[in-house]
Amino acid sequence: MKKSFTLIELIVVIAIIAILAAIIAPNAFKAVEKAKISEAIADVKTYKTAIGTLYADTGHWVVEGAVPPLGDIIYPDSANNDLITNLNGYFGWDGPYVQKIKAKNPWKGWYVFQSNDVARGLQSEIWLDFEDACYPLEGSVSLDCPIPDKAKNKIDATIDDGDPSDGNVQEGLGGSAGDFSWFLVWDAY
Repeated sequence: MKKSFTLIELIVVIAIIAILAAIIAPNAFKAVEKAKISEAIADVKTYKTAIGTLYADTGHWVVEGAVPPLGDIIYPDSANNDLITNLNGYFGWDGPYVQKIKAKNPWKGWYVFQSNDVARGLQSEIWLDFEDACYPLEGSVSLDCPIPDKAKNKIDATIDDGDPSDGNVQEGLGGSAGDFSWFLVWDAY
């Protein structure tokens, strides 16, 4: 006679597998989110170091090449940020300052360098904006790239003061709070 599993034995095995999956799956998702947070922190530190080194070598900030209509905004993958090549012909340029330009944050939104009062030459801040908007090449905008609040808190705790509500949250598209920023340079210019 052929030996086989009974229905009860199969149900018990399936229940044990389901319980193990329920225990392991959340931890796997937490590991993915932790990796994204670590990547974002590393990106901020890399860009901060690169921008500071560019200024130390040339006396120019990364946003000085910004052109209208964007004004004081430069996307890292734009053609005029001077981190990879000396496009503006700055004397003393000793780059590249980053090995590779990273245009998107780990949540697939865009990184943006921003500054205020650059055109007037006043003291200004330069910050790295984590946009919650995804920009396909066709130009249409999608708000499907937000950073989860827990991730914002952990990034802010490492980079800043642990309080993301102290001026780092920017108004997103449509007036919703969504974009998230960290200052890289205080009182530039």
